[in-house]
Amino acid sequence: MTPDERSRETLDALSRESDRIVNLILHTSLPLVDIEIQIENFRQECLRRCPGSGQLFEMVYASRFRRILEQWGDERPETDDAARSAWEE
Repeated sequence: MTPDERSRETLDALSRESDRIVNLILHTSLPLVDIEIQIENFRQECLRRCPGSGQLFEMVYASRFRRILEQWGDERPETDDAARSAWEE
């Protein structure tokens, strides 16, 4: 695999993870604290894959997540017993 292919693969993986988090925000009743944990895990993965990219993460991904939460946060599905995660008792 060439360096360009590896770079493209990394960017595609980060894009998929970003889309997954947006999907959690928009289409699940997952508590915001759990979404924040997913965002922090994604931040750490970005730093692992692209050292020194912390500021870029904040400019691109964190601002995207904040904007989506501000715009759509009030319309998120409500938590109900059917939507509770398996480990909630």
